[in-house]
Amino acid sequence: MKELKRVTGCFKGTGATVYLCVGAIPVYTKIQNLTHATYPLFIEWYQPMIKYSGSYGGIAMINDTGVFTYLTTDGFEIYEGGDLLTSVNQTSVAYGEGVYLGWDDKDYRADSNYGTNGAAINKYTQDATTTGHFNADGVASGCRIAVGSIVRIKENASGLVKEASITALTSTPTFTTATYVTLSRAIGTGDVIFISGAYSLCPIPLGKVTPAGVKITDTAVNIDAASVVFEMDIESP
Repeated sequence: MKELKRVTGCFKGTGATVYLCVGAIPVYTKIQNLTHATYPLFIEWYQPMIKYSGSYGGIAMINDTGVFTYLTTDGFEIYEGGDLLTSVNQTSVAYGEGVYLGWDDKDYRADSNYGTNGAAINKYTQDATTTGHFNADGVASGCRIAVGSIVRIKENASGLVKEASITALTSTPTFTTATYVTLSRAIGTGDVIFISGAYSLCPIPLGKVTPAGVKITDTAVNIDAASVVFEMDIESP
């Protein structure tokens, strides 16, 4: 058996069938809705479940009773990839939408289309414990630097590279006003060396052929506009 590699990330819920094209068919997948405030919503799926009609969609916890449910219809399916994307099957390529999603590992510090307006973001100033500001603002429309973005900062004082996520923005895309950026942990003033988009996956452009992954037909966890995290075990090449 090949070694397994764990991959994790997040996507914006679609409320409809969605394909997570991570590059390989996973042997294990879990998705969890982080937006639902009152009780956990998640589904787990192991590839051997495809052998059993009573549970091939996965095991779900989608209510407040603590009872797990076997999914016989909606849930997960393996997806081999290979689809050429057109406006017919990829009905939207807007950020946070789409039917076929692929990895978005782009660094948006200097992206003039989806990142910054003019100067690159390369400085973070700590104004309070977990709040601060950057040296440049985001683009006025379509900015992918938002709540959920991962930021890596090399602190001036310690010299350490520390990572946090953006948990709040007082105004988007205003990043240069004091205390307008809230991070998930305290990081001191320093050089910004990476900023991701708000989601790990984004719509694959039209004209591309999809990689393999998993098809999600569930809409109880994959709720429209919700923040959904995933973890998968895939075989290493």
